Amino acid sequence: MWLGACTIVIVSVICCLFVGSASAQTSAPSSAKKDFVLHCADCHGVDGKGNGPAVQVIPGFKPVDLTNLSKNHEGQFPRQDVYDIIDGRKRLPGHYDSDTDMPLWGLMFQPEGREFSKEAEEKVKARLSALVNYVEGIQQK
Repeated sequence: MWLGACTIVIVSVICCLFVGSASAQTSAPSSAKKDFVLHCADCHGVDGKGNGPAVQVIPGFKPVDLTNLSKNHEGQFPRQDVYDIIDGRKRLPGHYDSDTDMPLWGLMFQPEGREFSKEAEEKVKARLSALVNYVEGIQQK
């Protein structure tokens, strides 16, 4: 129980370090790699292979290798699933449960003071879509 609580605290602290700069980001496709490095690479690694620095800090922590998503889905990139996982507001079986600490980026990318407005939702959707496109671009052939 103690180990589980420590793991959640450590991952939360790591994520908070990166979330602070989230509101300054734009949703332009050119910022997708920057978003990936700032918000995903700590767990998934800069190369997306699941080898980020968090694996050294959290015992037994093994993030998904994002470069094999198409390979693991019969050659088809699971775009909607990836979007839903990154967004986090739609819970998926086996993800965002007690065994994973993936942040809810669809909530965390909301601009302070304008959360869930039509304009904010459009910007968040564009930002998440750009991130999904980036992940699709790092798939192993």
